[in-house]
Amino acid sequence: MRPFALAAAFVFLAAFVFVAPALADDAYIGSVENPIELGGWASQGFNHADLTPFKGTAYVFVKNTSLDPWGDFHFKVFSYDMSDVSAVDFRDASMGGMNPISTQTGTTWTINNTVVGAEMNLYFYSDPVLPGEFAAFQVWTDNTTTMGNFGLMIWPSPVPEPSSVLALSSGLLGLAGLAWRRRR
Repeated sequence: MRPFALAAAFVFLAAFVFVAPALADDAYIGSVENPIELGGWASQGFNHADLTPFKGTAYVFVKNTSLDPWGDFHFKVFSYDMSDVSAVDFRDASMGGMNPISTQTGTTWTINNTVVGAEMNLYFYSDPVLPGEFAAFQVWTDNTTTMGNFGLMIWPSPVPEPSSVLALSSGLLGLAGLAWRRRR
């Protein structure tokens, strides 16, 4: 484990001890001592029986057991007990929540709350999670409208390998050239 990842995990653990008790009904997926091992690209679902005040943080601890580095990580809300999840949202600071936190440096994110089963995607291609490494993520959810139970599906995506990017670029250039030639 890289020294930075170890230091980030320690900061994350310290935040749990001092900050987490002051927050609402938080969700924990894995732990520092027992992270969820993800060796493929399929999503895994985890249930969260939400309680008052129906907003808070989801803490996710994972270990990359695949042979490929991860460049992004995804979250999606789902219903595991027929609860209405249409208004369960991810929130960042611009929406009255907290910005996501990650052990990976340079993390950026997108949020899509317009679909039933809100989605959040974290991107960290400049600091991928290498095979065998630990990563921790913290995302904010708001369930104050429906106040029902919900689950989170989580999954990583691999860093695209250079040959795949080259093949895709070559194909797109070929299509652009063909369209240009037909237009002439």
